[in-house]
Amino acid sequence: MSGPADEQMAGTGKCGPLENDGERVGLGVSGRPDFGSWAEAARAAERRGDSAAALRAWDEALASLEAPETDPRTADVLRYMGTVYRERGETDRAERRYRESYARAERMGYDDGTAQAGNWLGVIALGRGGLGEAEARFHHARRLAWRSGNDRLAGAVEQNLGILANIRGDLDVALTHYRSALAQFRMAQDDWMAGLVLNNLGLLHTDIGLWDEAENTFREAHEVAVSTGNPMLENSVEVNRAELLIARGDWEGARQACGRARELAQRRHDAQREAEALKFMGVIAREEGSLADAQREFDEAEALARAADDRLLMAEVAKETGELYRRQNRIDLARIAWSRALDLFQAMGARLDLRDTEERLRALAA
Repeated sequence: MSGPADEQMAGTGKCGPLENDGERVGLGVSGRPDFGSWAEAARAAERRGDSAAALRAWDEALASLEAPETDPRTADVLRYMGTVYRERGETDRAERRYRESYARAERMGYDDGTAQAGNWLGVIALGRGGLGEAEARFHHARRLAWRSGNDRLAGAVEQNLGILANIRGDLDVALTHYRSALAQFRMAQDDWMAGLVLNNLGLLHTDIGLWDEAENTFREAHEVAVSTGNPMLENSVEVNRAELLIARGDWEGARQACGRARELAQRRHDAQREAEALKFMGVIAREEGSLADAQREFDEAEALARAADDRLLMAEVAKETGELYRRQNRIDLARIAWSRALDLFQAMGARLDLRDTEERLRALAA
């Protein structure tokens, strides 16, 4: 199921929620670094996966503003910093930046900035299991995006609403949102954003068993990731392809996809996607009978998911760990793990996973 993730949703593991975060500011012309120069340096650092350098450059960009209290770029930079922190798995810091960005934009009457920060606060809520808050945030962001004429952001929020519906198990609703978002981005010839939607669409195809269609969609998303220079998307596609290959029983292919995904995540300091890769590596080890290896992978995945405050991922890891315990005939531990997963799925309203976990617990008692 699709998680928050990333410019992405943005969840959660997999390709996460989206933001209209494609603006680029120009270079300065003065003899000293100005806002434009620092912003370009920050973007370049983000593209090469150097999050520490990106944060330093964004700090300098903020310091270069002459009137930060009235300059809309203040709200933008705070949001960009929030996204860097979120991809590093530092969710609390990300949320603080998004909230500050939201407050600044709202005070300035900067609807577009308010919408974008509100969208990201919805992403944070989604990752923590607050689906009701996330839904309210997304709808408000979409209204502001329409009012400010930002069709790109409206399409991004449409995608995030698809992720939310997917988590709830409303797959037809999710498909409608994804197709709507994809049509908007293709009409705008926005390959960057279209690639992100394709990734989540491929995951939805996996969930409903359309495996060939999922493979083709992931292949298209990967081509977009390479052609647009989007390492976050490339990372997400590898994670999601691993899930597809596991569903098809292609253990070797899944292992290779996990290896690539983990390497990319470590290079980008992306704890969330590294946790996703580790979760699937644990599943592969368990299915091949390497139970000690599976336990180690699940433990590492759980620690990273907890550090990133990704409750959907924590629930998914608990469910897979419960199955490991069941196969070891450690019934009490399986019951504890599945009960923990059940509580998290229930709190989030993740109906499909909730029903699956309830069935597992009932089977233990039979």
